[in-house]
Amino acid sequence: MTSPARQALEYAAAALGFSAVGVASAHAHQGDYLRRWLAAGMHADMEWMQRHLPAREHPDRVLPGVNSIVILTYEYARTDTRDKSGAIARYAQGEDYHKLLAPKLADLDETLQFYGGRQRCFSDSGPVSERFFAQLAGLGWIGRNGLLIRPDKGSYCFLSSILTTLELPTDTPVANRCGNCHRCELACPTGALHDGCCDSRRCLSYWTIESKQAEIPPDIATAMQGRLYGCDACQEACPWNRPRSATPPIDPHLLMPAALRDADTDTLRRLSPDEFNKLFERSPIRRIGAEHLQLNLRCSNANQQKS
Repeated sequence: MTSPARQALEYAAAALGFSAVGVASAHAHQGDYLRRWLAAGMHADMEWMQRHLPAREHPDRVLPGVNSIVILTYEYARTDTRDKSGAIARYAQGEDYHKLLAPKLADLDETLQFYGGRQRCFSDSGPVSERFFAQLAGLGWIGRNGLLIRPDKGSYCFLSSILTTLELPTDTPVANRCGNCHRCELACPTGALHDGCCDSRRCLSYWTIESKQAEIPPDIATAMQGRLYGCDACQEACPWNRPRSATPPIDPHLLMPAALRDADTDTLRRLSPDEFNKLFERSPIRRIGAEHLQLNLRCSNANQQKS
């Protein structure tokens, strides 16, 4: 079943480079997983997640009158093109995806306005449980690493959401196909993954990106193994990320620029604040600031010297 509004949305999304579109009901009960995760303290010091809980659980607080939640996927690079020491998570190797996807979502908002809808759009930037709704919308399932896994393309993608007052035809969820596989949990350098949960207090992505603490615990620093920003270990271990078809096209804006690809850790360590801002002008890495990058470099370098 389809509708003119959904047909127009899918056509426009494909033209803008999104790889898939799914729709879920905004009224679906989300369960208590997030509430239990927060109660266990697994969000570390990311207090904004606790503050935004009521909005996440009740999308009508984000957009009064919301009926449907559209989830879109946008591919990012599946290989690490950096040949110098100091690994950077694949999603962050190119331009900041928030800024890249915002105008595309604005175009889709305009498309749905034509059919009488009111919308709010986000790309990992608002109080929306995007992975939950992506699973409900049939785009994939949430794996043991907590990420959306798609049977045809794996987990290397960004998720965007459009909350709309339109009642769009919804999709059918797909079954979880992780089976007895625990490779992501076994591959996690700090043991942050268990039972489908990621404990931020142990996660390298949290410590290299989100943490506001002045130091990184010694056992976490030891596990960094040269990582400077984020961690892809659980995705690299996932068998669903092995190529099953032609590699989807990647937006050139999401590929690593030569200046970053060729910069070794000594070069990064010598960056002045102005040089840092220039090198990472369009990168999501800029938001952690030069001081945090230097902390990551110190921990990574100390670990490599010991090994």
